[in-house]
Amino acid sequence: MGLGHTADLVAGKLSHVLHGLRGPKHGHLEELHHYLDLPLPELFPAPPSLDRVKAHRSLAVPFAHTKTLSFRSDYEPLSPGYRIRHDREYRENHTAWVRWMKPDGRRRRGCLVYVHGWLEPGSWVEETFVFPRWARELDVDLAHVSLPFHGKRNMPGALFSGEYFWTADLVRSIEAVRQAIWDTRRFVSFLRGEGYEHVGVTGISLGGSIVMLLACLAPVPDYVIPIVGHLELGEAVENAEILWRMKQDLERFGVDEIGRRRIFSRLGLDSARPLLPGDRQLWIEAQEDAHIDPELVRKQWEAWGRPGIHWIPGGHMTFPLHLAEITRNMAALVRRVDRG
Repeated sequence: MGLGHTADLVAGKLSHVLHGLRGPKHGHLEELHHYLDLPLPELFPAPPSLDRVKAHRSLAVPFAHTKTLSFRSDYEPLSPGYRIRHDREYRENHTAWVRWMKPDGRRRRGCLVYVHGWLEPGSWVEETFVFPRWARELDVDLAHVSLPFHGKRNMPGALFSGEYFWTADLVRSIEAVRQAIWDTRRFVSFLRGEGYEHVGVTGISLGGSIVMLLACLAPVPDYVIPIVGHLELGEAVENAEILWRMKQDLERFGVDEIGRRRIFSRLGLDSARPLLPGDRQLWIEAQEDAHIDPELVRKQWEAWGRPGIHWIPGGHMTFPLHLAEITRNMAALVRRVDRG
């Protein structure tokens, strides 16, 4: 067990403090039939294109020519019961927020869309420490899409950013993933309308899982770079320490391990297959990851036809220590895409 694995376990234990404060009162399990056994294009239908966004004045970090944008999500929930909650209780999620960065003020040939991880409150850390390097070495503009129930989309009274995103309220969790994919796909369409020659998508952890799903839905991005993610979400619920509360609450709602595995199997995310060729993918995975099981990553990598992959030493939480080598591999993929 190395330092990276140990750091992941410590983070998982610390999550008991955060997630131990409260959980959902209801799993809304009676509504799950709306999502199970659907073909992927029906579970994640293509949204209408986005041609207009609203620009806002905002505080900038030390990264030039950054705009805060918003657009109406126009997301369509699948469950009628959740649609009522979406319209009445979750109105903050009707607006999607993006930070769009052009390092030198001009539009470059390509843009890289970033989907953050679970619980992240905003893009300030990435804009200060990560995006400048990616912009310089990848020679792209960048856009950071905020997930539902995070940052400006968080609910009044929420104890922390992302509290409502991934919980034992499985209907809300599935709808949150659907809306994240809906909003990201719409913004990709907007960027293409802005004249970018190629638009790729990258994401961290749960954001990486969303990125992988984008590779399975037409029209696909020009390339994807999931970082420390996979689509074996049922296995993650059973074994990742950071998801202990979700598993515990599902037990409280009467869903045992067999029932949980059946639900995630019928949801079908683990059996999704890419429409994007393997040479347009770059998986960044951690050899000592305690949250994203490396063996499950290898299993999915084989099922996806062995797309491009780079293994870093260390674990899930320590991936920033390897930003230099991650960026070099990302740059090689972007150059390949840029050459056509």
